[in-house]
Amino acid sequence: MSTVVSLGVMQSLIAQLAAFQAALLLASGLHKWIARGRTRTVLTEFAGVPRRLAPFAAAAVASAEALAGVLLWVPSWRAAGAVLAALLWGGYLSLILHAIARGRRDVDCGCSFGAAQRPLGAYQVLRNAVLTGSALLVAAACEAGAVQPFLPSQVLAGLAFLALYGALDQTMSLTAPRSGELL
Repeated sequence: MSTVVSLGVMQSLIAQLAAFQAALLLASGLHKWIARGRTRTVLTEFAGVPRRLAPFAAAAVASAEALAGVLLWVPSWRAAGAVLAALLWGGYLSLILHAIARGRRDVDCGCSFGAAQRPLGAYQVLRNAVLTGSALLVAAACEAGAVQPFLPSQVLAGLAFLALYGALDQTMSLTAPRSGELL
């Protein structure tokens, strides 16, 4: 009985993680469409995409994120959505590491829904590593047969994770006041 309960709990947690990833990717893709100018600037300055190709790259990245999000919602396509999500997060992680290695910590990576206020560092690396790993975990669980339609509680949990993710992102963008400064 304990194994059956553990398996059910694990399936529920994987579904919540998939719902979170889907909501984040859909929101991110939509944000890239809405903030096309910022997206093109990020692609040019951060990713090194030539300016003339930036509009096409912006559309491709926004579409890929939205596609991954939609695929994650559909049980029969969830594994493909998770793999696409892992490729996206892993690609962003490699671009962040490349920028840090080149000493370009001040560049806006486009990783948040607002303009970056802190230099690239451990937080962005860890965030994208965790997102990549969690997408791979969802893909592995799907391949092991742990796919089910989302229950309303799992969708709500995924949205709660998204809210916590947004709060953490906002908190990490704050700079601590210097000694003697007033807030």
